[in-house]
Amino acid sequence: MHWIKTLAELFFLLLISSQLVHAAPFIPTDDQQVLATLPDNSPPPRYLSAADFVSDTGSNNLDQTSELLERAYLQGDPRALGQARAQLDQTTDQSIDTLMLQARAFQSDHKFAKAEELLKQILSQDAAHPDALLTLSSLLLVQGQFSDAMSYCQKLDDPALRVYELACEVQIQSMTGELDAAKQTLSGLAAIAPGLDASTARWIYLIQADAALRSQDATLAKQVFDVMDDQTVPALMARADWLLSIGEYTQVRDLLQEHTDKDALLLRLITAQMKLNDPKAKQNLALMKERIEVWQIRQENAHMREQATYALLANQVESALKLAQENWQQQRETADIELYATAALRANSQKDIDLIRQFITDTQFEYPALERDLRVGKISDCMNCQAVLTSDSNTQTRSTSITENKHLGMQVTNKDDTI
Repeated sequence: MHWIKTLAELFFLLLISSQLVHAAPFIPTDDQQVLATLPDNSPPPRYLSAADFVSDTGSNNLDQTSELLERAYLQGDPRALGQARAQLDQTTDQSIDTLMLQARAFQSDHKFAKAEELLKQILSQDAAHPDALLTLSSLLLVQGQFSDAMSYCQKLDDPALRVYELACEVQIQSMTGELDAAKQTLSGLAAIAPGLDASTARWIYLIQADAALRSQDATLAKQVFDVMDDQTVPALMARADWLLSIGEYTQVRDLLQEHTDKDALLLRLITAQMKLNDPKAKQNLALMKERIEVWQIRQENAHMREQATYALLANQVESALKLAQENWQQQRETADIELYATAALRANSQKDIDLIRQFITDTQFEYPALERDLRVGKISDCMNCQAVLTSDSNTQTRSTSITENKHLGMQVTNKDDTI
């Protein structure tokens, strides 16, 4: 069935959708004006003329549109998203499959109300439609509506969908006071992930990566990043976030220096470069500024997270706080909570700090390092460095103990203790 192929991507389309430049009208003032420089490994143009495009969209190729949305997600390709949106704008088909694609496109453009309307329209026709249930749950999760999000997970009562139901539920549980229990469930899901399709496995690993980041679990982080790919944009974002949190700035620079065409990755690269006093940070900050100016010309509003992050890097603290507040009205994922907290602490805005702490109390959201920073009123330079130091210390102590036992003639039988 078609929905199985794209099921897992639905949850993480929002993780990168805010970095994609959608096809809003923009008219160059000069025929020689350079609008963008594409990477060397870019695929060839899909359309050579307007006639080719009209002919293609008239064919109502849903598989092609779905593939474009998938490429936009995996590669952070704004052209793919623009082509998918344009194809959907041309169709008059109102089948459930088409409505599903339109909902995903609206979701990627942060038009959540329109996406929700379409998803509920689908569910009014097919109450058990798995794509619609999962997408609506993910939409509500991103907005911090955890109880409603869980209710849609629980409607996935088909035994064949048990893995998806569990992953859907555990992602919400990890955000609402059950992080330790969620990590145990995720461990079981991760054990079977190699036997699942790549997109479902990636979904599970990304949930684990977020849990590792918030619980300062260096061991779990290593397990996840040893098996997760390092080529897709969502995976690169998760890997870079962990490395930044433990102060491994050189690794982040090495990981992302060839990915300056992706806004979310560029911002992480700039963060690492600034920590390293790399002169290229200034150049890349200017590049990001140019992109933001284009968004403003186009009157795009789907980039609040990126704009707020840029403002923090550029030391525009008041602007960063305002943008983070606006972003907070749309998105409340881990990255958004951390961004808002950072901006509030940098601006010394007690009102915003109190609001975030109340959100954490109400939802039981767990991120001990961030909660500590909110209590003391200062953002940490390296939020999870202590976790790595503790992990290294424990490893050293454990290894010494094992060595001593061997010297005493004791046999080690636990495979986890074999060295």
